[in-house]
Amino acid sequence: MRSFVTPKFTITARTLELVASVSEKIGAVNALFLNKIPEKTKSEYLINSVYSTLVLDDVIINKSFISKILSSNSADNSNNDDLEFISLQNTVAAYKNIGHWHPYSLSSLLSAHESLMEGISKTAGKIRTESVGLKLYRNKIQTAPDPGKLEYLLENLFSYVKTSRDLLLIRCCVFYYELMFIRPFDTGNGRMARLWFKVLLNEYNSVLGSISLESLMLAQKQAMHDVLSRCIRSGKSTLFIEFVLGIIDSALGNLLKEPAPVITVEDRIRAFQNNFVPEIFSRKDYMQFFKNISTATASRDLQFATENGIINKTGDKNQAVYRFRVK
Repeated sequence: MRSFVTPKFTITARTLELVASVSEKIGAVNALFLNKIPEKTKSEYLINSVYSTLVLDDVIINKSFISKILSSNSADNSNNDDLEFISLQNTVAAYKNIGHWHPYSLSSLLSAHESLMEGISKTAGKIRTESVGLKLYRNKIQTAPDPGKLEYLLENLFSYVKTSRDLLLIRCCVFYYELMFIRPFDTGNGRMARLWFKVLLNEYNSVLGSISLESLMLAQKQAMHDVLSRCIRSGKSTLFIEFVLGIIDSALGNLLKEPAPVITVEDRIRAFQNNFVPEIFSRKDYMQFFKNISTATASRDLQFATENGIINKTGDKNQAVYRFRVK
């Protein structure tokens, strides 16, 4: 395992409270949606994510253009000289490929930046070679890390996020902050940091790769900038971690307010089979996995799976145990 220097932050009681809340909401989302977030909702989230991440970088675009690009099978090159339109096309493509990028690979990050900034920056996909400043609270400027240190800082950051024993959810937040601080590119650093934050979160749970965190960031743009500035001045990302965990928690809360799709017996059985690790299980195990179903529903589900040759049953009534048949 490659050694690394752990970025500076403190896991506070508030951090743990938010991690617990996020974990609880993810469990509720999985039980309610079984990874079947309605396509209309997913599409709306994608549109809001693309729109918000561009507006956060002061790229003014029309939401209707995003819908047109998403519904088109081929790129519209009629506006190929318009940087805003190129930014939009690139960002749509990058967000549609959230699961394509390798979350723990520096080369994949550079490739993603190249795709994101192609046609916009001559240094797309390349680590910057010149010094840049960080605009902090009240317009104070602090110099970002020296270009000569960037490759080491990035390799250390990837080693941390890949191998640290810290909770992955916290590592995702730390990575987001550190990439914002390091500012490894001449342009597109904020956009790239938000994209890779979603890439990492998607690795943690695919639902987090779909929901629109960016729209909440846009709504709290000034507060987020102030927190980022305070963390850069202090040299610790603690407050930023708490802030973005709160964003995730709120976004999941919004998702739980959406109408749930129709979930069939087959959907529940398949979800249980894909996520329950022990070989042998009981009705009680099934109900603990699906906390919102009744005993009668659990019994009907297991009876259906037994009668259709999906599982084998041993014993009777509340003493019965089950195992999935080997395909």
